[in-house]
Amino acid sequence: MRSFLKRAAAAACAGLAMACGVARAQDRALVFDGEEVAGASLFAAARREGKLLMYSAVAGDALKVIVDAFQADTGIRVEVVRLVSERLFQRVMAEHSTGRLAADYIDLTDLPLVKELVTKGVLNRPYKSPFFNEIPAEVKEADGRWYAFYRPVSSIGVNSAMVKEADQPRRWSDLLDPKWKGRIGLQTIDVGGSAFTLNLFWRDVYDKDFWSKLAAQKPRIYPGVAPAITDMVRGEVSVVALGSPPLVVQISQGAPVRVIFPEDGLPSFPVSGGIPVSVKNPNAAQLLVNWLTSKRGGIAIGNSGAYPANRGAVAPRAGGVAFPPADKVWNVDVDQWEKRRVGYSEDWRTTFGQN
Repeated sequence: MRSFLKRAAAAACAGLAMACGVARAQDRALVFDGEEVAGASLFAAARREGKLLMYSAVAGDALKVIVDAFQADTGIRVEVVRLVSERLFQRVMAEHSTGRLAADYIDLTDLPLVKELVTKGVLNRPYKSPFFNEIPAEVKEADGRWYAFYRPVSSIGVNSAMVKEADQPRRWSDLLDPKWKGRIGLQTIDVGGSAFTLNLFWRDVYDKDFWSKLAAQKPRIYPGVAPAITDMVRGEVSVVALGSPPLVVQISQGAPVRVIFPEDGLPSFPVSGGIPVSVKNPNAAQLLVNWLTSKRGGIAIGNSGAYPANRGAVAPRAGGVAFPPADKVWNVDVDQWEKRRVGYSEDWRTTFGQN
């Protein structure tokens, strides 16, 4: 794990000395390879503040890669409070209700909860980064109250020591082959945004009957990522359907794992965030949003194993795994997610015998 993080952080900061040299030479703006991440006044004001507090639900491994790269690029010190989305949402609302919200930036993996932060007046500070027009409408709020800056995708993980390459699934529909009966690992839909968006994609976009077909394969249902991957590595199951970042980490650690991006659909589960109205370091927070939505920040996000928001950023490459182009990614609609969540969760539990 540590060696993977060191390599990812080094890759994220590649060329840093030269890039920062450009910024110093101009002494007016933060520029990397001709891309102005911040103008003179914003960069100077952010450096005077010198720090920011980030509330984040991004997985710790990936978050470290991103934060380390931002600090190296800008000199801004980042303090992090990291919790799973539900707990982080509760903390944000508790602090907001008592006027003690300390965060300069907040993100969550559950998009309906992000929308709720907007309606409750927490993330109600519109901010359009300089790269606003380079970000597709489906991965940002119309006025810049939030951006889906970090987008992992769902994939198929295979125990490559157990399954020959010729037999490995290439499409979601391949999981319905009788040879996989009792050998598939899935997360419960209640685990969070990653599982819900995958199941939403399967039912609304891919095949309305896919749930029932997959349930007939008698998959093992897990309460989270870790036990599913552990059982796959041990050979208790042969394949899993879940987010790609933890699979990439397993590969970097030498586990017999292969990550497959299905040819028939690549659903993402966005981590979305923005600047709260009670921000204490507004210039540093704006600089962070600029960087996260820039092509430069997209390099670090890609090195952490997820797709960035900026359509001009390169596709991720992490742990030696090359990802498909960004135009292959399916992005969930927040209103669709919000509308379907309760009913679909109940239907899923019934279909997969988890009531």
